[in-house]
Amino acid sequence: MPVQKKIPIVKVNSPTGTRFLKQIETARLKRDDLVGRRVEEIIRDIEKRGDSALFEYSAKFDKVKVSARTVRFTPEEIKRSAAQVPPDLKKAIRESAKRIRSFHQMQGLRTFTHRSSESILKQIVRPLGRVAVYIPGGYTAYSSSVLMSVIPAQIAGVKEIVAVTPPRGELDPAIAYALSYLKVKEVYRIGGAQAIAALAYGTKSIPAVDKIVGPGNAYVATAKKLVYGKVDIDSVAGPSEVVIIADNQANPQWVAQDLLAQAEHGSGDETAVCITENASFAQKVALAVIEAINASTVKQTLQKLPAHAITIFLTGSREQSIALSNTIAPEHLQIITQTATKDLAAITNAAAVFLGPLTPVAMGDYMIGTNHVLPTNGAARFACPLGVESFQKRISVAQITASGLKKLAPMVSVFARNEQFVHHAISAECRVSGIVDATNQRRQ
Repeated sequence: MPVQKKIPIVKVNSPTGTRFLKQIETARLKRDDLVGRRVEEIIRDIEKRGDSALFEYSAKFDKVKVSARTVRFTPEEIKRSAAQVPPDLKKAIRESAKRIRSFHQMQGLRTFTHRSSESILKQIVRPLGRVAVYIPGGYTAYSSSVLMSVIPAQIAGVKEIVAVTPPRGELDPAIAYALSYLKVKEVYRIGGAQAIAALAYGTKSIPAVDKIVGPGNAYVATAKKLVYGKVDIDSVAGPSEVVIIADNQANPQWVAQDLLAQAEHGSGDETAVCITENASFAQKVALAVIEAINASTVKQTLQKLPAHAITIFLTGSREQSIALSNTIAPEHLQIITQTATKDLAAITNAAAVFLGPLTPVAMGDYMIGTNHVLPTNGAARFACPLGVESFQKRISVAQITASGLKKLAPMVSVFARNEQFVHHAISAECRVSGIVDATNQRRQ
């Protein structure tokens, strides 16, 4: 029976448009307080009791008994699972890895030295020592995320890369093959908030890491947020998002499929927005979405989406369309217009942009080389895709000359004494005095 879901078309500055934007923002900010309290309890318990708590939570939430002897996948288990991957998928994983590596090799922080008569200033770059990749095991298995997370870390020079994934019997074959291909050998069958806590604080079976990356459910995202500061994280990932700016020359059926490609993730809070200046085109897209849902093999998932999840905004100009997109600051932005390159110049807030009618988000998710681990929930206003820099740290180095000290110390003293830091001032002043005394002694 055809689905009766209606795809809303709203004018951007109308009361309805304002209400739909508010609903999108509310969905992004929605957090279950009960989840937060429960996750905090899990983290504190694992911090205190280590392996005992970790294995208890695994049995409780994942319904799988894990012990110190079985928590880590053996090389034989990984090899056995990887062997089950069909040849076409193996080829796709290898090709994707090659393209991801090629793109990310152009990234990275740089070491430099700045010299003047007063000082030598340096920036040196060091890789993080040990990082963890969280591989979700719920709705589906993400072998592509293994590539997106591990390859930039390898390019950065990280020596220890570990992976964790919820216990679901044997390791997913595609994940096992991706890990094997990238030579990641430390893999644990543990998931959820308990995995994040173990990685942050360390247990007898799982040594602590410096950073945790990778997507997960609400419990995983909340746990990452709570352990930030003890370890670094990539971001607090939320539901998938796409904004599509399209003109009337775009293919409405293609746009419909692009909207559903994000909506099908299944959390119920996805954001899939089309922005256009053409009312007739908006109607065509709305009709195409309904037809595509009717024909979809995941129709039940799509039917459960709230009314605002797939929305078409009607604007009065391209400038207004771009302004709306920048306000939403989406995870994914597709620009399917005849002036896509020009329109891109006005984009300020988007995690990843896909230009032209032939570049759906799915190409970036799997194959073209850009990273699909992206900030969500509007964080594209200030955050970036996962990359080589995500696994590096900058160290600043300074060395001042005697002439530089004499010139700058008086100003340092003024600053410090103004801020009531007496010994800051004295620490600079005493060195000037020492230089003067040493000079006088040499002259005598």
